Amino acid sequence: MVDEDDFQAAPVDASDRLSFTLFMAIAIHALIILGINFSSPPASKGSQTIEITLATHKSAKVPKEADFLAQHNQEGSGTEAKARQITTARQAEFADTQVRNVNPMPQVAATTLAQKKQQIVTTTGQSNTKLHTLEAPEAREERLKREGLLENQNAITAEIASLQAKLDKQQQEYAKRPRVRTLTAVSAKESFDAEYLIKWSEKFERVGTKNYPVEALTRKITGRVMLSVTLKPDGTVEETVIALSSGSKILDDSARQIVRLAAPYAKFPPEISRQVDRLKIIRYVKFEPNNITTSDQ
Repeated sequence: MVDEDDFQAAPVDASDRLSFTLFMAIAIHALIILGINFSSPPASKGSQTIEITLATHKSAKVPKEADFLAQHNQEGSGTEAKARQITTARQAEFADTQVRNVNPMPQVAATTLAQKKQQIVTTTGQSNTKLHTLEAPEAREERLKREGLLENQNAITAEIASLQAKLDKQQQEYAKRPRVRTLTAVSAKESFDAEYLIKWSEKFERVGTKNYPVEALTRKITGRVMLSVTLKPDGTVEETVIALSSGSKILDDSARQIVRLAAPYAKFPPEISRQVDRLKIIRYVKFEPNNITTSDQ
């Protein structure tokens, strides 16, 4: 037979409570340690940086992948595997995107035939004679020929320049010379020339007869003077020349005086002034007692 006392629980003492409490504490701590995961917060992104460099030359083409920022476009060049900034601030004299091998031309000392054949003469002791370096015959001949050609060329050039200057001066002087037409009875073919010559002769004869030289009249001196008178377009006298003397100073001087007294003469008509700047009238002046006439012979 089972005794009822066998089914009754044993009394709980203080040690049992302590063990239970420790068990629960360990279990709770294990759950906390294993169940809760601690992780570090995500690192914040740092501030972005921009690499800037100085371009030493300007390219028209924009690079697809730029390594740096600069003041203008520049195609990279060089042999380095990685992009590097410039190490000099000097402006590039030219731009190239490829590195090329350059073989400089070897410098060869220039020698001439004259230099090869030069002979150095040495002497000892005192001498009043100066020694000169000998010159090769070929070099001397070439030098003399070259100097002769140069002298001839300079002389020809100077002569040509002198002739050109003289020609220019003559052309300028000729251009400045007035256009002169000579009127005589033979050359006066056009009506306006003949009319002007007739009017000039009439005025000269009229004034001359009125102012006949008294001394010639008193001494009964007669004769003929060949007179050349140059007139300006306004009718004034530019020049009076005795082309052929009468043999008498009284008559020659009287002819000049009559030209001055009769001036000014008629102005050139438009038909004459359009063609010439001066008129030269050549006439024979005949002195007879109390009468002066003109003719072409």
